[in-house]
Amino acid sequence: MRPKGLAAGPIVLISRYPVHRRWTGVTSKCSISRLLAQDERPRFDTGLKSPHTGAMLRPILASAALLGCLAPSTAPGQAEKAAPEVPSVRDLGNGKFEVGLVTFHQQSREISFPSEVNMKEGALEYAVVHHNGKIHEAILITKARPFHVNIALKILGYKESKELFPILDEDFRPTGKFPKVPEAVRNAARAGIHLEWKDKRGKVQIATLNDWITHTVTNKALPAKPWVYGGSYIHNNSFQAEASGDIVALFTNNASLFNWPGRDGNLDDVWIPTSARVPEVGTSVKVTIKPFLKTEPGPTGKASR
Repeated sequence: MRPKGLAAGPIVLISRYPVHRRWTGVTSKCSISRLLAQDERPRFDTGLKSPHTGAMLRPILASAALLGCLAPSTAPGQAEKAAPEVPSVRDLGNGKFEVGLVTFHQQSREISFPSEVNMKEGALEYAVVHHNGKIHEAILITKARPFHVNIALKILGYKESKELFPILDEDFRPTGKFPKVPEAVRNAARAGIHLEWKDKRGKVQIATLNDWITHTVTNKALPAKPWVYGGSYIHNNSFQAEASGDIVALFTNNASLFNWPGRDGNLDDVWIPTSARVPEVGTSVKVTIKPFLKTEPGPTGKASR
């Protein structure tokens, strides 16, 4: 039965338990007008004197201020409640910005953050998680906060798509139907995830995240499909990607910022690292999120430049 007080409307499966679809939006009790007040805006360290700088920062300022009420200052894995956080975004010049360990570019819409190899073998449910998150089942771990990654995604205009999460009936059972998402939104939610690291000789190597993950049913690396930005969700005024540390998931999970949209996303036992392509555990890897281009090549193994 529908819980008392739950408004009418379709229900969508959120993570591993159901939540009303309206809860997937900004439902924090933070006052947006209060956050946009001058003394509570995100802090920008700007060295540029260009007349275009102010205009460029205004939408960023508004977006980051809005997101400031979505995450506490506690790191993933910490249960303590904290006051809403106002993030600090630095202007690095030439259209490049930084929030925490995350850098992003206004023109290319690329987002980068540092990570390291966490697994070369074993079952995977996640591709990238925070280092305080589900590290026992993720190929890459990072100290970059999901909250900061999400700020960059919002500022750069990536759109959330809830297309992967089934609609539930009044008793929270899957109906077999999924939300209808406009094509423009679906396209704006798709991203390629690229990796860069140095091999033992110090030579730069590149690959897609898809290259590093094998589907055990086909015994092949993931095809050249984009990852889908679902945006995570808010529950009890807590941004769940930040609370869980989930950034990129293979096993479909709405707490994660990104999910794999391909075959068997509903299974948690069919993914392993492509051991021959993955460098040693502990290797530093730069993760870069880019708008997906339909002409992107499929997995070809490591390439050097």
